[in-house]
Amino acid sequence: MHIHHKVLLVPMQPTPNGRLHIGHGGGTYLRADVIARALRAQGHEVAVITGSDAYEDWVVAAAHSEGRSPEETYRDHHAGIARDLARLSIDLDVWIDPAGPDHRDAYRRLHENVLNRLRATGAARLEKERIPYAQDTGRPLVGPWIAGDCPHCERPCGGSTCTYCGEYFVPEQILRARSRLTDSPVEWRTEENWFAAAADPQAVTDRHRAAGLRPVFLAPLLRALDKHGGRVRLTGQGDWGVRSGTLPVGKVISNGYFLYSVYCGEVHQALTGAAVNPFAPNSGVTTVGLFGSDNSTPGLLVPDVLAQGSQGALSPFDATVVNGMLHFEGRKCSTSKRHGIWLSELLEGTSVTSDELRYALLHAPLDHGPAETSTETLTGHVNALREWDAKVLRPALDRLSEQSGPVRRADLALKAAADQYALLTPYSPDLTAAVRALEDWARTPLDADAEWLVGLALLGRPLLPDLAGLVWARLGFPGEPELGQAERFEPIPRQFPDTAPAPAHGPLDAAALQPYVHLQEPDGQPGASS
Repeated sequence: MHIHHKVLLVPMQPTPNGRLHIGHGGGTYLRADVIARALRAQGHEVAVITGSDAYEDWVVAAAHSEGRSPEETYRDHHAGIARDLARLSIDLDVWIDPAGPDHRDAYRRLHENVLNRLRATGAARLEKERIPYAQDTGRPLVGPWIAGDCPHCERPCGGSTCTYCGEYFVPEQILRARSRLTDSPVEWRTEENWFAAAADPQAVTDRHRAAGLRPVFLAPLLRALDKHGGRVRLTGQGDWGVRSGTLPVGKVISNGYFLYSVYCGEVHQALTGAAVNPFAPNSGVTTVGLFGSDNSTPGLLVPDVLAQGSQGALSPFDATVVNGMLHFEGRKCSTSKRHGIWLSELLEGTSVTSDELRYALLHAPLDHGPAETSTETLTGHVNALREWDAKVLRPALDRLSEQSGPVRRADLALKAAADQYALLTPYSPDLTAAVRALEDWARTPLDADAEWLVGLALLGRPLLPDLAGLVWARLGFPGEPELGQAERFEPIPRQFPDTAPAPAHGPLDAAALQPYVHLQEPDGQPGASS
């Protein structure tokens, strides 16, 4: 499908109830960064805009366990998550705090305007539903406050989406509901909230099929449309969230991913001086949503429901990039269950670099569903990259100073890069295939080192930006690797040291990672490995 010259990528906003783990880093945010770098290398104007989800109820749950206010909790983790992303070389154009003074009022107005628009078109309907309340505290049990079993796969779950099967549900559907905090039994009360449903369910599935969404990620959407017609929540119970004078006390506007993205579009419009929001029909900007498979309803269904209901005011994402869940040492990485390796601990406490961790995580085939990794697997990939760096790359860089003249054409390198970039479009990307393409090129040095290094820089730019930047600079090119510059292949200036910098570290011992490995105990309680 067509990609406009201007592209906006909106990776799903992380919840600031903790720092990011390798599942976050290796999934949505790595995909956003890789795709953005590949598009920029081809000359597209790309912006990556997101922020943290300060209004998510999990913030309140984290504040409860940490013994501080929700405001203190989200602000601390909001800043920490920004550092985590930067440490993994995830480049963002804007990092939004929707509850902060720069965005709070505009963010609320956007949500109110869309809700009012859906009411005016008749797409929003006020419906009765049964909500569980804890008998001991009287708290409405929604989001992080409810525990039970998924009505679809019957595995433990909470909130409104199962992290195992990816299915969406409403509170009254959850099996064996109870209070997550106290195990209190529940009492059911009838409440009224606003909902919307797909006006044309078939158009939703047709659009995602045409955009290349893989069947494994399409399946939960098809089941949601079949079971409840694509019904999505617009308002809900709560006292922490997007409050509005148009709603009764104790209710908030649903703080969903798509409207967050539309707000990112407003920020993009202001940043670029564009005439319209990128989510306006025919805006001339390709919009890309990126999220994990446990958010199928917010990412795949809600955008179409709200766009259809807006009757021409909004368009859904042009492309959606869905990744499977990363499992570490046999269990899904989880912030709330403290299972995984946290980016801050790994990248600040060990010798592992951002390029090395990116390289290791790129081998998990999350573009095709859930994938497994382990301490041993991560260590193996880091050491393979370090060995190649020392034995192959650095000698090739040193030989540059011995060459009498430049290679004036780089046809093989350009073709290899173009083939790899085709794997990194917003339509059905495959990051694992892209890293294999880089490895194939890296293992077969050409007789002319300069052309081989050009290819290495071009193929490396989306995946291993620090390595690619080093090679590109040693070749004498300004800026970052781009196809346009490589096509011209100007003579190599001799303005760098004769010897390339040596690799910083020797082989990584898996034992060095163990202090930072957190494992959920078999009984379901979180624990830290020794």
